This record gives sequence, C-alpha cells and structure tokens, in this order.
Amino acid sequence: MLALKRSTALFGRVATNATLVRPMPRCLNFSTFSSVMQKKQSGKDEKPQSILNEDLLTKAGFDLEDSASQHQQKLHEDSEAGKDAAGAGEGARGDDKRKRRKRQTSTDIKRERYANWFYVFTFASMAGVGLYMTREWEDGDSKEIRQGVDNGYTPQLMYQRFMARIHNMFSYFQEPPFPDLLPSPPPPPYQRPLTLVITLEDFLVHSEWSQKYGWRTAKRPGCDYFLGYLSQYYEIVLFSSNYMMYSDRICEKLDPIHAFISYNLFKEHCVYKDGIHIKDISKMNRDVGKVVMIDTDPNCYKLQPENAIPAKPWDGKPDDGLLQLIPFLEYLATQQVNDVRPILSSFQDKTKIPIEFTQRVEKLKSKFFADHRTKSEGNWALKMLGVSPSASSVKFPLDLIREEGEKNYIRFMQLIEEEKEKIRIQQEQLGGQTFTLKDYVEGNIPSPEEQVKIQLEKQQEVEQLYEQRKKEKAEQKRQQQQQ
Repeated sequence: MLALKRSTALFGRVATNATLVRPMPRCLNFSTFSSVMQKKQSGKDEKPQSILNEDLLTKAGFDLEDSASQHQQKLHEDSEAGKDAAGAGEGARGDDKRKRRKRQTSTDIKRERYANWFYVFTFASMAGVGLYMTREWEDGDSKEIRQGVDNGYTPQLMYQRFMARIHNMFSYFQEPPFPDLLPSPPPPPYQRPLTLVITLEDFLVHSEWSQKYGWRTAKRPGCDYFLGYLSQYYEIVLFSSNYMMYSDRICEKLDPIHAFISYNLFKEHCVYKDGIHIKDISKMNRDVGKVVMIDTDPNCYKLQPENAIPAKPWDGKPDDGLLQLIPFLEYLATQQVNDVRPILSSFQDKTKIPIEFTQRVEKLKSKFFADHRTKSEGNWALKMLGVSPSASSVKFPLDLIREEGEKNYIRFMQLIEEEKEKIRIQQEQLGGQTFTLKDYVEGNIPSPEEQVKIQLEKQQEVEQLYEQRKKEKAEQKRQQQQQ
C-alpha cells in the first residue's frame, strides 16, 4: 500500500508538471532540443548576427579593417597608456601616420585623372595669357595705356606692361561706353546758352511698390511746365540714376516727341569709382563751366560739386519744389555768364537757393525803385513840363524777362500741340504701310529714292489733312460762340 501511494503521488506530480511544458514541434529532434535546453540552462546564448557582412559594406563604399588588426591596435593602445607622456605622444603620432586602406573604383581613378589634366590646362592657360600681356607695345595701343613704359624684355618692363594692360582691362568696365556721351553742340545761333542736367528718380517722378497695385510712378506737380519753360533757355539732359531698361519708358512718357528733353542718359553712362556710380559731366562733350546739375544724391555729383544744385528727394506728396527753382534758373540763363560755378558758390546753402535768391531779388527790386524815384524827383525838366512818371509804368528787369518768357512759352506750346496733331495724323496715315518677307524676297521693295519720294508725298498729304482739320475745328468753335 505504501509503495502504491508513492507511485500515485509521483505520477500526479509528473502529470501536473506536464501541463506547464509546451509541446515540442515534430520537426525538432531530441538532440537539438537537448542542446537548446543546455544553452538556456547555462545562460550563454549566442548573439544575433547582422545581415550586413563585410562584402555588402564593401560594395556600399565603406572602408573596413580586419577585426583582428583592430583588436591588436586596441590592445596596443591599452598597453601604451601606462607609459610616460613622451612615449605616449610618439605612439599617437605613429598611429596618426598610418594610412587607412582606400578602395577606388575605375570611375574614381578617371575622375582624378581628368581633374589633374584640368588643373594643368588651367595653370598653363593663365601662364600663357600672362606672358602674352607682357608683349611689346603695338601700333594700335593708345598713349594713355602706355603711360611712359618702353618696349623691351627686361623683368621690370614686362611687369609694367602687364600691369598697364590689366589696369586698362578693368577701367573698361568702370568708364562710360563712349568717351563723349553727347554729340557736338549745334552752331551758336541754334545753341542754348547753358546745359541743364536733371536727375529723374525722386525729383521729377517718384516710384513706389505696394502689394495691392505693384509698381506705380507719380509725376511731380509742375513737371511739364518746368521742362517746357526751361527748354527755351537750356539744353535739358535727363540723367537717370537707374538702368536704361527701367527708366527709358518713363522718359518717353515725360516727353513723347522729344520737344523739351534733348538727350537721355542712364546709369550705364556713369563712372564707376570707389563702389559708387558717379555722373561725370566732364565726359558730356560740353563746357563744364556752362553745365548746371540738379540731383538728389551727393554721390552723383561727387566729381563736380561746384556745378551742382542739391535737391531734397521728393516723396510723392504734392509740392511746388520745381516751380520755386524756375526764377533762379531763368536768371542764370539770361545773364550770359561764362561760368556758372562762381554764381552757385556765392550761396551759403545750395539746398535753399530759391529762398535766398528770392531775398536777393527783393533787395534789388527795392533798391531799383528807390533809385528810380530819386532820379524822377531830381529831374526839374520833367517837373516843369508837368510830367511825372509813375512807379507802375516802370518794371523791374527780371519781371520783363519773365513776361517775355511766358509769351515765348505760350507760342512754343502752341507749336508743340500742332506738331503732336501732325504726328498723330502721320501715324494714322503710315500705320498700314508695312513690308512683308515676301516683298523682300520678290524684290517689291522700292528703292531709296522712291521711298524718299513717297515720304514727301505722304508729308504733303499730312499737311493738307492737318489744315483741313484745323479749319473744321475753327468753324466748330465759331459756331459754338455764335450759339
């Protein structure tokens, strides 16, 4: 009985433990299972191996070193760590000098070869150009380029010729495109006494950008009158501080038929010096003593400040700044001066020339009328005859000049309106006259003599049509007045 109870108890424990053990797969034999159990019991599981082996890393472009050499190097570094500082430093320098193994493909080798050939070709070309620039002077070289440097192949002369040509090369980009920015002036009967150089930006017009409207340009009040009135006294040159591609359209809007503005200059015609663009009026083919310059930027007249009238930048708000300048500019042009610089230098503050000039005129006017009264009172002959000239019958000379200028301006504007009407009619008549590529190929283009004849006939038709329209407008105006 005792033996039976023990066997039953043992069987129960085995049955109980059996429920806690997972069933083994059928494909796993007893030997494999025993080895796995032994490893688990010993606690020495193998680490998982990475699928990135050395072959894959080498193909990807990584430089690897043997694990044995790395291990030996680490042991060597640990052993050397206990040595003195000098020995440790020498060992470190020795380790740094070791070159790591570098794997190069055929493409890398070709790239290095082409790069080396490119460097050799570049340096050889630079050396050849440098030697070519040290050559002797030729007949086409100007005297300004030579600068007193003689021919010869000594090192000093070769270096001087090289530097002279280098300086001339860079000065090409710093100087204006032409030595004379303007053509020669007309003969004296048709020549204006003075030349007026006016800036465009922030003086005649003002441009602003907004997110709602984009770029908008406003014309200053009195701009048309300023240009039209002074054009009878001055040769007006509009010198913009911006490039031609941005300012040319604005210049055309200000003067479509080129009646007021004689020439247009732009930023391309400036001198580039010390990092700024300067408007050099000495390159305008005009007498510098007879040139007046109005600009808002002091850097623009840096080379000739004595010829400049500084102006405050216009911010787009309505003002009468242009009209205030007219009396002084009119006086300057009507006095037949040979040099405007002493007159401009006589003002203490050039930015306030209109105010100071008005004060001078008032003083002169009061003195003029006082002298006139003294002369009229001291003339006993006029008193005996009972003739006493009134002060209202005597006019100040500048007032007479202004009245004559106004009359000339009115007549000039009438001529401008007539010319605008003629140009408008001419554009209507010649608008449909075009030549196609077929006409050029077939030779249907008239000769130059025939083209001139056709143009004269068209001009006569324009004159006749203009006179007819002029009569029609006059008749309509007369009928309106009668009604």
